[in-house]
Order: sequence, then structure tokens, then C-alpha cells
Amino acid sequence: MKRKAIQSVIAVSLTAVLLMCGCAQGAKGTDSKKTDKKETEKTVKAEDIKIGYIVKCLSNTFWQTYQEGAEAAAEELGVQIDIRDVKSEDDYVGQLDVARGMVNQDYDAIVAASITNTNLIPAIADANKKGIPWIVVSELQDEEVLKEYDAKVTCNCRLSFHDEGVIAGEYVVDKLGGEGEVAIIEGLTGTTATNDRIAGFKEALEGSGIEIVASQPADWLREEAKDVTLGILQANPDIKAIYALNDTMALGCVAALNQAEKLQDVLVIGDDGTNEAYESIQNNEMAATIDGVAWQIAYFSVHAAVKAVAEGKDTLEDYDLTPGLITSDNVSEAMKEAPKPVKEMFDINKNIYLPIEGIKE
Repeated sequence: MKRKAIQSVIAVSLTAVLLMCGCAQGAKGTDSKKTDKKETEKTVKAEDIKIGYIVKCLSNTFWQTYQEGAEAAAEELGVQIDIRDVKSEDDYVGQLDVARGMVNQDYDAIVAASITNTNLIPAIADANKKGIPWIVVSELQDEEVLKEYDAKVTCNCRLSFHDEGVIAGEYVVDKLGGEGEVAIIEGLTGTTATNDRIAGFKEALEGSGIEIVASQPADWLREEAKDVTLGILQANPDIKAIYALNDTMALGCVAALNQAEKLQDVLVIGDDGTNEAYESIQNNEMAATIDGVAWQIAYFSVHAAVKAVAEGKDTLEDYDLTPGLITSDNVSEAMKEAPKPVKEMFDINKNIYLPIEGIKE
């Protein structure tokens, strides 16, 4: 995708819209179905489009990867982008203030990774009233609360946290031979990422002889995870694996296991697919991480935002991505490609590509 080809003007034709719906072939049938291109074509200057992008906390390398992916897409499309965060991943009110500020500044579209599945819904309702498209990444929004606010999102661009948990659980079952004691280091209590990853992990363990002997929150923080892990190890000295719900906490687990001189006895599985986790796997510390395809989600979410603006759409198809397992077997390849995907590892749904083709045309 060359920037010069699309930087000055994004033209969205009827054919592109039909392509997105998977029915372009049917549009070629009879003359009665033909439509004058001049009547249906809408053009928008790319340089005039301004995207507001909200992440959680840029001190976390995972969200730095989001920033990189979003900025890469904005540069290719020739649009403006402002990326903002808050000081911590539990600053619900601060993030809402950021979101409402963006709505009031009349950004053309907003992409947001809300801290919880409800804290930004008031801002989504405000954006709806002003006709500003809202793209969701990370936390899937609570449908009941959306209804309460008479709010809706334009589309979701994300992966399934539940699937990530399943992948981690299946890996543990395989490595432990279906038996042994394991622990979970949870993220922020009540978030979709925490709840769904735990649910998927437990589902994968069902029917095996593996027992979860501890499951405690560390709020996505490294030092907190280290302290929690040390306590768990003291109470449960026979633990064979720990699933930390993000890589930052997984690295805290590694530090705790090093201190307890048990690193070689316990598998540590993280989640997110950060470069730090890849290096830890290469150094035979962490056993695995689940690649949360952050760069790709951010990249495609900007395309979705631009598409919504260019076509005047308040609803788009969801962009569904698939996580992958990174272990010592493929970490070297993953590091070469990072933060972009190892293409052979992912089954990315076709509906991602069609909207992007529409944008390019």
C-alpha cells in the first residue's frame, strides 16, 4: 500500500461497498442494477481526516505496540492521528475525561481501548449524538449499558480474550501431561480481559488432572505480580505452571521464581506477545506467551476509522483477529517480524481485508 496512491484523496465507490459485503459479483448482472458512479461516489481528503486514538497506559510496552501500529496505518493513509493515554490502567475517570475531550474537539473518528467494558460508554453516547464513528479495541462494550445510554459502536476490532485463555490452557495441559498444580496471576479485577482469559484457561483444563490451587490479582503490574507469586509459592511449593494474564505480570513471576530458585521447575506463560516476553522466552525464562496481535489490531482499527469517515458509515463489520502461541519453537521468527505478525501463524478472518481494499480504491 503506497502512501502516495491514497494520501490526497480516499475515493469510495459503490463497487468497494459491495466488495465489503461480499456481493460484488452480483452487482455485475443486469443494466437495471447499474448505478451512475457520479451519484454514488464520495470523496474525502485524507489529510483532512483527524483520528483520536485512546489507549490505556503507554508505560506498558503492550500499549506502545498499539501506538506503533496505529501510527503506521495513519502514515500510510495520510491521515492525522492523536494518541492519548492515562497514568495508570485503573484511571477510569481520567480516561473518560480524555474521551469526552476528544468528542468535544470534533475528531472525525475515535478509536478506544477502554479500561473496563463500561467506563467510556458515556463518551460513546456523546460521540453518537455528534455523528462521530467509534471503533472499539480491547474491551468488548457491555451491551446492556450501551442500551441504557442509547449508545452504539461503529465496530469492534479485536480478538477473543477467551480464545487466548484456551490457547494458554491447552499448552499447559500438553506440557504437564494433564496433571499437576497451577496458578493464575489475574489482571485488574472485573475487566473483560481478566474474566475471559481466566474462563478460557479453565475451560481448556477441564477433564484433565490439573488443579488450579491459586488465582490472585496483580492488576497488570510487574512488582505486584512478583509479590503475589512469592506468596503463592510459599503456600503451594509444588506448583508446576503459572499463567499470568499479561506479559508484564509474567516477567514479575519470572523474577519471583528466580528469587525462590525455582525458575527451572515452573512454566511461566504470559499473554500479549511483547518484545520483552520474546526475549525472556529466548533466555529460557518464560515458557510461552500468547501473541495478542496488538500491532495488527491497532493498524486495522485506524483503517476502520478512516473507512467509516470516508463512507459516512455509522456501522461496519467487526474486524476479528486470531491470537497465536509463541514458544521457544517459533520465538526467533516472531522476533524477526515483531511487532508485525508471523503470517503463517494466524487465521485472520477475510472480512479484515475487504474493508481495507475499499479504502485503497
